[in-house]
Amino acid sequence: MILAMLQTLAAVLLVFGMYRLFRAPVGGWLRADYDSSSFLFSALLKNVTNLSFWGSMLLAAGFAWANRKQRAWGELLPGGRMHWVVAGLIVVLAWTGGLYPYNFFFGQAHWMDRTAILLLGLAAWRLPAFFPLLLYAVMVSYLQWRVQPLTDAEFTNRKLVLDMAWVLCAAGLARPVIQRWLPRAVYAGTLALLNACLIHYWIPGLAKLKIGMHHLDWLMNDELFNLTASTCVYGWTAFWNQEQLSLFLETVVPFGLPLKLFVLIVELALVTAFWSRRWFVCLSLGRVMLHAGIFVCSGDSFWNWILLQLAVTMAFVEWPSRKKDLVSAAPETSRTGPAAPVALPFFSWQTAIVAAASLLLTANSHMASNLAWFDSQLTERYNFYAVMQDGRRLYINPDFFEPYEFAFIQSQFHYFHEKQPEKILTRTFGAIHDAKVAQEVRQARTPEQMRLMIDKHGKEVRDPKRVAAFSVFLNRWFSHYWTWEGQASRTLHFLSPPLHAYVLSKAPPEQTYHGEKGVLRIQIEFERTFFDGQNFREMDKRIVHEVSLTDPASTRSE
Repeated sequence: MILAMLQTLAAVLLVFGMYRLFRAPVGGWLRADYDSSSFLFSALLKNVTNLSFWGSMLLAAGFAWANRKQRAWGELLPGGRMHWVVAGLIVVLAWTGGLYPYNFFFGQAHWMDRTAILLLGLAAWRLPAFFPLLLYAVMVSYLQWRVQPLTDAEFTNRKLVLDMAWVLCAAGLARPVIQRWLPRAVYAGTLALLNACLIHYWIPGLAKLKIGMHHLDWLMNDELFNLTASTCVYGWTAFWNQEQLSLFLETVVPFGLPLKLFVLIVELALVTAFWSRRWFVCLSLGRVMLHAGIFVCSGDSFWNWILLQLAVTMAFVEWPSRKKDLVSAAPETSRTGPAAPVALPFFSWQTAIVAAASLLLTANSHMASNLAWFDSQLTERYNFYAVMQDGRRLYINPDFFEPYEFAFIQSQFHYFHEKQPEKILTRTFGAIHDAKVAQEVRQARTPEQMRLMIDKHGKEVRDPKRVAAFSVFLNRWFSHYWTWEGQASRTLHFLSPPLHAYVLSKAPPEQTYHGEKGVLRIQIEFERTFFDGQNFREMDKRIVHEVSLTDPASTRSE
């Protein structure tokens, strides 16, 4: 059994090495022209002589050759019903990479690319050899979200998906080597893939212990439900208005400590996930419950993470007999030749030790985000208004800018304070990442006390280049929207995946912008709100920037 443990650990680390190898060349060729009718074709033309590109193609060819005889994912990933997990992964990749909303910034539908990605998704489900090509195509598609002056707000949401996809490529490439030289490591590829999923929860759990002035600071002192108050200011009012919110908070605040303890258990206990099947399934369901609670309280859906956790749960709700699974997992030659070497039981203390060791050894080299902060009672955000030719001033909901809606929901446009610098204290949804600052801010009970905290700890943000780039962004967006909005864009909107986060319009329908022509300029309004536990207290609300839609170079600042 010791030999099986050592071989399995070595095989999982080999998969991790292949994971690093698969990712290494991509940054050298990942670029495309999204103003063209086909960004995949433009990426191919731009990289015809790029050695990094051909390195990636060589790795994809190696994966295809190593798995040329595979017709089912269960053969490549023995253990449970892993085809559920792969199906979830392919659905997320193809859906987000091929059926995203019409991108009015570029003014191109990219029908050829969307079709290619969807066909690659179908092909990868039937023939595993196509999976790396699907991943490469989706990576090129995702690059659209890195447009100036916006940040790639969706990247955090996609890290888990991409990490699992890269590990899946690595597991397929390493499979022949493992079968030949590490025959007892039957489940190495499956363990590596599941660990790539679990790491994206374990790292945030660890970060919650490290972010404070002591390990229990976040658990004991974070005012968790300030997040709900902040997202209500942002527009998450699907379940309550401000009066109902106060009643809701009075009811649930006493449960804050148990809920935070539940979060830490679900995230940190993952180092023991493979101890038993029931424990593994319970932790998987716990992650689903965690996301469901986040959605109810904040409107942040993390729908792709939920889908993958449900798939992981489905894969192990029922466990086939070990004997039957080992037969299907063994190398092809062993079915008629010698018996397969004894492997570790998939769920056992030995496997738990191997999985925990590999997780600890590789965690910092994955793409996991910390996702740890202190929730404050202050929100600092920006509203967008369309000033019409007839004098109306209409609120623009962030989802008008989909697929960039999450950048507008995050509302980190602090560089608009160009002429009159403003100190900013918090990040999205009132988050503070400095424990000492958070401790002081928690003591503020009035807007006046909070303003003292802003003066003491706030920081000014300056970025003239992004201010100019935002003018270009808005002019291109509205020009292309008025030109190309129609049945095709509405169909893509209907078929597109769920949003990362949901907010409702902060104005009634008649005062909300719905795409009408006749916009003179866009006003950006800075809004700072303090929540005292019962009521929202407005601290600042003023226009800080304007963008004329008649002349892209014409902007007026406060």
